[in-house]
Amino acid sequence: MTNSPVYIHLVPGTDPADISALYPYAAIVMVETDVTPEWRSTISRWLVDTGCLCMIAWGRECALWDDVVDWCHMEKYDFGDYPEDSFLPTSWFENYTLEEVFEFAKMHASHPTVELLHTVLLHISAAPDDETILKKYADA
Repeated sequence: MTNSPVYIHLVPGTDPADISALYPYAAIVMVETDVTPEWRSTISRWLVDTGCLCMIAWGRECALWDDVVDWCHMEKYDFGDYPEDSFLPTSWFENYTLEEVFEFAKMHASHPTVELLHTVLLHISAAPDDETILKKYADA
């Protein structure tokens, strides 16, 4: 991916803004604090509904984020077939540095039939840290 990243910070429990104008996008979900299962489902559904077509999870319970995004995607299509251009590949990186995840994303995050126009850096934490995260992404 060669596009400029869009940093979004969310405090657990808050409602996300509508980012459907960024469709189609890849999301790197960085989870640095605990969240409730309900809120994880809400954010996962939001990713699916706003046009995420590639999701990479990193941080706390990243495997659960991968599973819940998959589940929300299947639910959107009533657990049946979905259009090829709606395929949503997901992955999670539990034992990697954030720099390694960013490097992977820049080299490999893609969709088989749709050009991803944006990269959303979704930072879930108590406080924003856009300068650090954007620098790490730029340096990867």
